[in-house]
Amino acid sequence: MASRQRLATPTKSSDVVVRPYVPADREQFLSLYETVWGRRKGREWFDWRFSANPYGDDIRMVIAEVDGEMVGAEPLLPFRLRVGSRTLDADQPVDWIVHPDHQRKGIFSRMTTFLLEQYDDTDLLFNFPSDALRPGLEKFDWTVAGEVSMSHRVQRPSKLLSWTGADGALADVLSAPLDIAANGGLALLDRITTPPGDVTVERHSELPVETLAELYASAVPERVHIPRDEAFLEWRFGNPCWETTTYVAVRDGTPVGSIVTATEQLGSCTRTNLLDIQPMDDFGPGASSDAFEALVSEVIADHRSVDVLRAPTTASPELLRRYGFLSDAAFPLSRVTAPSTHVVRPLGGPQQGDPTTDREFDIDGVGLLDAENWLLLPADLDIE
Repeated sequence: MASRQRLATPTKSSDVVVRPYVPADREQFLSLYETVWGRRKGREWFDWRFSANPYGDDIRMVIAEVDGEMVGAEPLLPFRLRVGSRTLDADQPVDWIVHPDHQRKGIFSRMTTFLLEQYDDTDLLFNFPSDALRPGLEKFDWTVAGEVSMSHRVQRPSKLLSWTGADGALADVLSAPLDIAANGGLALLDRITTPPGDVTVERHSELPVETLAELYASAVPERVHIPRDEAFLEWRFGNPCWETTTYVAVRDGTPVGSIVTATEQLGSCTRTNLLDIQPMDDFGPGASSDAFEALVSEVIADHRSVDVLRAPTTASPELLRRYGFLSDAAFPLSRVTAPSTHVVRPLGGPQQGDPTTDREFDIDGVGLLDAENWLLLPADLDIE
């Protein structure tokens, strides 16, 4: 694919230089990433995340340096978005970092200003910032579209409390009783739920790319979403930090649904993510709901030893509740975890802050600043 990148002129103010990424920056980026986040990432992860992306030939990243040392970075991940019959170019900001010794010195603002000039060849930016980052983005005309909630089956509440930092004195006292209650309640739910008998579930340790792409194409969502073409599937689930298992529901010899899972370690808490689900957006009563129930039942059966399972709330909330999943947007989970904030910034031409611009950012009647018009699964969020 041809590169969308054009070169802006590097800027210098005082002793800070802001410029585009060059290949020699990789090792310093990995070192700075570890300094800021406390997590070590290797070359294989970097090359997968930024170099192997199928939607751009160049790594889209802004670098800030002082005396030749990297002190900040703002990378972008190129994506495609499908809006009705149209396809948009989009970038997702990820891994934005500033060295602790150089924070609150205007480096974030200077990098972001440069980034918006350097990469104005795309239609919009969308991402899921932390509470700390969001105010800074809003100063640059990012708009909060809404929230992306998830449903969690908490099999060991004590581990979730520990990971979220809610393990104070009261949590310590309640941890053991909560685990016992959760185990008993979920076991009861599992006994009284009966998945459909006419659906079989196959497991794949290697991603069945062609099958997943065909399932997507058979039921393309109407809402704004990232299309599941083979290029996206091969890249997104090729993360060297993941070991995925794909569950495929089959009826009468034909695949009718799928779930891609991966388990991660969050401190002392293990969490299995239902990263991707096909079909993406139709789990009402009927065949698709039966397939989804068969898949969920098998995923649970294979993951009783993990502490938490996480699934997109959009995937049949009623069915998920029957299997013990609770939304992070409601009590009690809202006390210890929260939905992701979804923000959007139009690019290319007059911006949202211009009073002459349609503030709804309408594409063929679809407002992209309204989260209700989007369909986002865990695989679409910034999961490392």
